[in-house]
Amino acid sequence: MPLARYGWGVAEQERLRLYGQHSNHLCLEWGWVDGQLAEAGTYWVVARTHGHPHPRPVWGVWRNCQLYLSIGTPVTRRAVAADPAVTVHLDSGTDVVIVEGRAISYAEDHEAIADYDRKYDWTYDVSEYGPLTCVEPETILAWRTAGWAGRDSFQQTGRWRLTGQGPPPG
Repeated sequence: MPLARYGWGVAEQERLRLYGQHSNHLCLEWGWVDGQLAEAGTYWVVARTHGHPHPRPVWGVWRNCQLYLSIGTPVTRRAVAADPAVTVHLDSGTDVVIVEGRAISYAEDHEAIADYDRKYDWTYDVSEYGPLTCVEPETILAWRTAGWAGRDSFQQTGRWRLTGQGPPPG
């Protein structure tokens, strides 16, 4: 889906840099990236902490070009409150999607929660788990390889820089 559908001011696809050089591989289509983010079962969120990075697997939904994540871990919640810069990536090491962005709010967005409940066949209770953390992407990196450790080379790459404002949560 085009990013303009989500109300973003500008979304530019740029060449991804690999090993210090601009990639000359085929460009990934945004639709593939959008689908990977929508269908992912687990999102690995990395927040800055004092000492060392604190990656944690969380559940969430990709909605209107924003991630709504269930971050229940108190250490990660405190880290995000202190510094909203986060990196979120999906499970795969060969079909890779990485979102770099900012946690912009804690949302009790009823539509996001309904999407979450449908996706996981769950009833998300805000009073028990806390509000979902809304992450607004700034840069999305993605690539596909033909094998592990780059052995069979990168096949497609993409980098999107999102500028302007996406739709407000809620």
